[in-house]
Amino acid sequence: MRRSVAGTEGSCILVLMSKIPILSYHNIGRGPAGSQFKLLYVDQEKFDRQLWTIRRLGLRGVSVGEGLPRLGSNAKSNLVMLTFDDGYADTLTQALPLLKKYGFTATCYLVSDAIGGHNQWDAEYVAERKPLMSQVDVQHWLASGMEIGAHSRSHPKLEEVDDETARDEIIGSREALRAAFDVSVDHFAYPFGRFTDVTAAIVERAGYLSAVSLLPGVACATDDRYRLPRIFVDGERGWLKFFVQVATPYENRHRHSASA
Repeated sequence: MRRSVAGTEGSCILVLMSKIPILSYHNIGRGPAGSQFKLLYVDQEKFDRQLWTIRRLGLRGVSVGEGLPRLGSNAKSNLVMLTFDDGYADTLTQALPLLKKYGFTATCYLVSDAIGGHNQWDAEYVAERKPLMSQVDVQHWLASGMEIGAHSRSHPKLEEVDDETARDEIIGSREALRAAFDVSVDHFAYPFGRFTDVTAAIVERAGYLSAVSLLPGVACATDDRYRLPRIFVDGERGWLKFFVQVATPYENRHRHSASA
């Protein structure tokens, strides 16, 4: 089988192999007036148009659990993986109705110790306490056919903590989510999108099947499953930018080497 190869600048040249964009969202809704971080908010109308665009392109939005097996296939993929970080309440109230409208599924990466709480890791930085999904909310998310993944226990900067703490954050999050919701938790998202060789190795040894970062680019068959790139959906950008990211090779021109 002919396989994809990495170009000299980290671009992904694909020959008879699958590639799948993995989209990264945080909040669905309008950011507070005067916020300096509106890029983290995609309003519901814009999100609706993005999902419409995905379908219009002949693509289908899926969870990481559904999309990942297709990365190694020798057929062209018609999938886009949809991911939400942190588990904000608006993922349920604003995103879920639209996902169901288009028949799409998605993965929400949860901070296990913060379920039902707020964004303690960056509330001061973004000047807003954003509510997170409760346990009942997460159960509703799962009952709607969606998937959950782990996003650590408390959302630390893993590259700044010692190895024992990193293991507790990575392994403990999976164990807590499994116990709380009685589902498999096979996928991990690095807090703040950052990782090291050590943290990636811990994720792999913990039994996860994948880990996503915020390295730019479209996921390719030859990518390390524990260093997967994602396309950050910037709420301050318009529809054309989204179209270019999903429908053209633009993102792969900005790929970085998959290493921390």
